[in-house]
Amino acid sequence: MYERAYVNPSSDIKDKRINVDEHNAQCYAGIARTSIKMGGMPRGMKIAQELNDKNLIIDIAGVCEQMKQWPEAAKLYQKGGLVEKAVSIYIQIGMFQAAHPLMDQITSPAILVLVAKAKEAEKNYREAEKAYEKANDYENIIRLNLDHLDNPERAK
Repeated sequence: MYERAYVNPSSDIKDKRINVDEHNAQCYAGIARTSIKMGGMPRGMKIAQELNDKNLIIDIAGVCEQMKQWPEAAKLYQKGGLVEKAVSIYIQIGMFQAAHPLMDQITSPAILVLVAKAKEAEKNYREAEKAYEKANDYENIIRLNLDHLDNPERAK
């Protein structure tokens, strides 16, 4: 139905009240959502990557998340501007390298603590300390400096 609803932009449209570009973006988003739900992830992701409307991209990311296609959902959330949601998913699925470049954009203390715990689990204590500091989690900064970084002056 979405494919049949697509309007060729060069055709002479009888009803000039519709915005052809917006209409076609809605059709493409519908095709992407349906493809993902029906197991056509590559086709759905290809279409989603071509869209420019952030709301449609976020909607498709939600479908990916619902279908438990975590990496794809995170990529689309990132493209849609929901960086914290993307980082949260990357951390939950263990894709720390994908989350790392986005860290400067994170302000949520809860997500920063998740990042810090993940860094600590990797034994990357300096990065964990930075994340805890950005989250204002002073107890964990003190604990890291005393237990792992051997820096009682910094803990003080």
